[in-house]
Amino acid sequence: MSQVVRVVRVRHQGAPVFLGHKTQADGSRVPVWSAEPDAIARWMADGFRFRFNQRRSCRSRYLTCEDRDGNRVIVEDPTGAKVLVPIGSTAVDISDSEARRRHSHLAAIPSLVLEATLKTEAQDWFSATKRRKTNLSRGKKPGRMPRFRSRKTDDDRFVCWFNGGRNAVLTKTGRKSAMVRITGQNPPEHREADQGHSWSLAFHVRISQPIRPYTSVRVNLTRREIVFVNTPLPVSKRACNGEAIGLDRGVVHTVADSNGTFYDAPDTKSISSKIAWHQKRMAKSRLVAKSEGRNFWESKRYQAHKATAARLAAKQARIREDFAQQLSTAMVREFDFVGIEDLKLSSMTRRGRGRVASAKRGLNRVLANAALAQISTFIEYKCTISGVPFVKVNPAYTSQRCHQCGHTCKESRESQAVFLCRRCAWTGNADYNAAVNIVEAALEQWARTHGPAGSKGETDPRKGPAVLAGGACDEPRTARAVA
Repeated sequence: MSQVVRVVRVRHQGAPVFLGHKTQADGSRVPVWSAEPDAIARWMADGFRFRFNQRRSCRSRYLTCEDRDGNRVIVEDPTGAKVLVPIGSTAVDISDSEARRRHSHLAAIPSLVLEATLKTEAQDWFSATKRRKTNLSRGKKPGRMPRFRSRKTDDDRFVCWFNGGRNAVLTKTGRKSAMVRITGQNPPEHREADQGHSWSLAFHVRISQPIRPYTSVRVNLTRREIVFVNTPLPVSKRACNGEAIGLDRGVVHTVADSNGTFYDAPDTKSISSKIAWHQKRMAKSRLVAKSEGRNFWESKRYQAHKATAARLAAKQARIREDFAQQLSTAMVREFDFVGIEDLKLSSMTRRGRGRVASAKRGLNRVLANAALAQISTFIEYKCTISGVPFVKVNPAYTSQRCHQCGHTCKESRESQAVFLCRRCAWTGNADYNAAVNIVEAALEQWARTHGPAGSKGETDPRKGPAVLAGGACDEPRTARAVA
């Protein structure tokens, strides 16, 4: 994944930067220079946003209108083709050099920053298009397409390509400190002879690990962070022992594996209760502001509660992500085959109706806090880059089937935690039984897709593809628990 570092301070060197022309009260335009680092960084973010929105204005949408019933329908031309119109009022399709000539505040922005708007906007647009297509195929709401970036609501950020030269270069200044330097120069017509024309902006950052090779840096001034965009590395120090593992995800135990080990996500109920308290205070502020005839968002107290709730929610998300990262790394490092149930979490978290609505809300809240989808996503992408087979299986009847005799019976699942087979009388933890069924089904599915694993060995449901191909393996070991 990409690496994130915290910005400590920003420092400017070289000539004052030409920020463009400023219109005076009498209509005259005067050039503006600045040597203040924060002002230069904000100017760069504003220029990136301006050029990004120009490129976004060239995108099109379907023209819609209301029919007689008041529903929105797509307008078609006489030939039956759907009519496309620009998403903005006007489409600005010009080159970077033309944009510099028309808009003076873009004249001194480094070329690698302006060029980054092209790919950044395209990735943002086509990622949303792909997401909408995926959601429609799964029966979900497609979601909105991305809009223009706003100076009021969006973060101040920009992207700079790293070309191996002078821009976006990382230089270590200490054991845990470094700086990212972005250079530029003022245009020839706006240079002061006594001060030169080249300038640089150095972002001093704190690093906790070596920075891998990267292709670009994403500077976020609002969050005071820099993201190095690099290719994820495979999981190191892998055991490569040919063992297979099956994972069953749930509520009581976040993950149970086929070796009998349980992994529980950290308890964040206290953080959730604090978030709920601040949200209630925000709701009360709205009611009070409405009764007093004023805008609630102008209240400093409301904004303080909002900021605190957002900070706590971000902390809770970081805790969940840290657990998912550690668990996924441990799975890929210890095992050579991972099977997991393909849960339809969107269906599981639908709203309840009637008398079960309150209980369903509680279950949905627990499922959201467990972040089961995030665990599966992390394991999948780490398996992909490490070359570990990863198989999703249909979860149907995995919790009702006995892994010893294969008998499937609903009554065998006596409770959430207890499984008692009605045929062979095997009893044990229900999540462990489901995890064993998952790894067996995953290995069978993988063998059907890729053949009998090289046709060299017997199919042992407790051993992974390396063993099936003729390798040696000891008895399954208990997986290491994640703190």
